[in-house]
Amino acid sequence: MSMIVKAEGPSGRAKIHSDNPKHALGLAQYLRTIGYNAWIEDTNGNEIEEGVLKIAIRSRHEDAPSC
Repeated sequence: MSMIVKAEGPSGRAKIHSDNPKHALGLAQYLRTIGYNAWIEDTNGNEIEEGVLKIAIRSRHEDAPSC
C-alpha cells in the first residue's frame, strides 16, 4: 500500500512517499515532535486514519511466522 506523509510546519511543507505503514506512522509522529502538523494520505489524496494503520501493522505482525 503506497501512502504519502504530508506535513506543514515552521520550515514549510513536507511530502514523503512510503510503501511501509510502520515507516509512515513513524515519520508522522517524528514530524509532530519537531513542530509540524502531519497526516497520512493514500495516493488519491484521502486521509488515512492512523488507528487503522496501527491495527494493520499489528495484524501483519501477528500473521508473520515465528522463528
